[in-house]
Amino acid sequence: MYTSARKDVPKIAWKGFLLLATLTLAIISPDVLLTVFTYNIFSLQFFHILWSIVILILIKRFIPALNPKPSLGKIYSRNYAAAGDNSVSKQHKLKEFKEKMNRGAIRVAVYWTVLVLIIGVLYYTRIINMLALFIIVIFFIFMDQFCISVWCPFQWIIDNKCCTTCRINNWGYLMAFSPLIFIPSFWTYSIIGLSVIAIIQWEYIFYRHPERFYELFNANLMCKHCTMQCSRVRTRRSTHARETG
Repeated sequence: MYTSARKDVPKIAWKGFLLLATLTLAIISPDVLLTVFTYNIFSLQFFHILWSIVILILIKRFIPALNPKPSLGKIYSRNYAAAGDNSVSKQHKLKEFKEKMNRGAIRVAVYWTVLVLIIGVLYYTRIINMLALFIIVIFFIFMDQFCISVWCPFQWIIDNKCCTTCRINNWGYLMAFSPLIFIPSFWTYSIIGLSVIAIIQWEYIFYRHPERFYELFNANLMCKHCTMQCSRVRTRRSTHARETG
């Protein structure tokens, strides 16, 4: 259950280019970057278009038919395929799985909250400015793709085998855009608000249907049923993966 390495190359390449170009302009000529950001296109400024794209991406998360991949779509019943009998022993494993995943998720939430608070302190003490906050957001977006394409440290914190089985896969949006909380406006808060709603939906489904997240119950998450080309550098053979093959 891994995204094809070849398909990931264009995504990480253009996001890396975006980060590098933005950082270069911010260092050499921040005024040019501001001009690009506020450039008028058909009576709209460029940042309005970027906002619209982000909002559409977030809205897409709430439409089951537009989330066929198990990585993000596993919360929906249409992407669930029951694996074997629902025995007492399997229910016990599911309970252990849920508790373990929750502990890992709490650790990630604490670590990320501390990181965002540090960014906030740097911003309010004027060590970094608003432009730096936007660059940090772009960096986080790049790192989100890096975690998907190359290596993800959250696998070791939570102990999941890949993005497909990831307990916090849908957290990426709020994590990437979280520094925008320090820039109060409709444009920033609407993005953060939708990201929070996406997480609330995700967490509610995990609470009600943890079996959809566990490859021992959901056959669509098993390696043996995967039709994608694996990239082993991104794979962590966890206990759950060994159980299901």
